[in-house]
Amino acid sequence: MITGFGPPDVLTVHNVPVPRPQADEVLVHVRAAAINPKDTFIRKGRFKRFTGEKFPIQTGFDFAGEVAEIGPGVTDSPVGEAVYGMLDGWQGGTCAEYVSVSTGRLCKKPEGVSFDEAAALPLVSLTALQALRDRAGIATGMQVCINGASGGVGSMAVQIAKIMGARVTAISSPPNHDYLADLGADRCIDYRHGNIAAPGQRFDIFFDVFGNRPFRSVKPILSDRGVWVSTVIRPHVFLSVILTRLFSRRKAKVVLVKSLRDDLEQVRRWVETGVLRPVVHSVYPLENIREAHVQQETKHTRGKIVIHMG
Repeated sequence: MITGFGPPDVLTVHNVPVPRPQADEVLVHVRAAAINPKDTFIRKGRFKRFTGEKFPIQTGFDFAGEVAEIGPGVTDSPVGEAVYGMLDGWQGGTCAEYVSVSTGRLCKKPEGVSFDEAAALPLVSLTALQALRDRAGIATGMQVCINGASGGVGSMAVQIAKIMGARVTAISSPPNHDYLADLGADRCIDYRHGNIAAPGQRFDIFFDVFGNRPFRSVKPILSDRGVWVSTVIRPHVFLSVILTRLFSRRKAKVVLVKSLRDDLEQVRRWVETGVLRPVVHSVYPLENIREAHVQQETKHTRGKIVIHMG
């Protein structure tokens, strides 16, 4: 739990009552959770207008585990079933032994992967899927560029873009290029390189996962009706969204991920058929969650950081 806004030292482990599932909820015995930039931003107080300032605040949004109890009206998630999913909104709680979750925000865990691997999937895979499919309208043959391709969302975006038939250019540091090529990237670029597009190349989609390439800098290399998508909640992003909606054929969009059972099911099918794989950078026990946050904030994490609940 977060005992106050600040550095990783504000994270402490508390004993709290086991939550009780309400109507259309299940109680999940959490086997693994995961860390995202969202968790570190909340801990620092960046989103206190949404989280409030009543401490302690629970943390964690991804989870994988087993159904321990079902609430009234639940018929499709039996006790003992292995599940995975994520929480919406700003009130976390998955970095705990138990969490109560709406059945619309979880589904069966993909077979063939561990609980640790399953917990690394939900938030990042749904962010990538909803950004590329819903915000950018990805289609077969499109040219897609992913900035920040080696992190959690980027690693999923490279794979999902390839699944959906695009040609992928990945921007990252050179040590990650072989890794990204293995995920399916057709071309890899050093993030320090000034010329992102090849001569004559234009991108139909530019997915700015890292958040350091604003729309104005990318617009010249977008195709005539290209789309720039950001994961960042900042004023310049929303200003670009508004202005391009009114005055430009090239559009700026922002993705605000939602936990949707249908999308979790789609990710599960992709994992089970072997076309999408989770990427785990490192696994920490709950008592070392501070160290997990420190690693997340280095911005040099390949894939996801997982909290193993034991």
